[in-house]
Amino acid sequence: MAFRFALAPLLRLRQSIERQRTLQLQQANLEVLRAQETLAQLERFLSGSAQSDSAGLAAGCTAAELQFASMFRENLDRFRHELQSDLRKLELLRQQAASEYHRAYREREVLETLRVRQHRAYQQEQLRRQQQELDATYLLQRWHRGNGSRKGMA
Repeated sequence: MAFRFALAPLLRLRQSIERQRTLQLQQANLEVLRAQETLAQLERFLSGSAQSDSAGLAAGCTAAELQFASMFRENLDRFRHELQSDLRKLELLRQQAASEYHRAYREREVLETLRVRQHRAYQQEQLRRQQQELDATYLLQRWHRGNGSRKGMA
């Protein structure tokens, strides 16, 4: 008789949920990384823009050009604040996804541990039965040999 884990369907479900949670965590990590990179690019652009405005002022740019550059920077600064807010939300979502993944992992691990223990107990029971069969066969052979020598004496 082959080993059969009674909770195998539940284990498969837990494995599937764990895979889904892994994918969700990977997606959340990717979204956080993208937002961080976009924010870093914006920061670099704003830093370079401030330096070029200083150079433009020294080179004699018109007031309209400087005002346009200032308004543009203000819009980018608002965008930066929005990105920072979005990044905080994405990091919270990532923490939630990590928490859900860890819970799914633990739930799957509990069932996997139970399956391993039951399989080990099954194997030990199989070995015990095999040993009992060997013992019974040996005793039967001894009994036959013992009875066979008594018949020869009678």
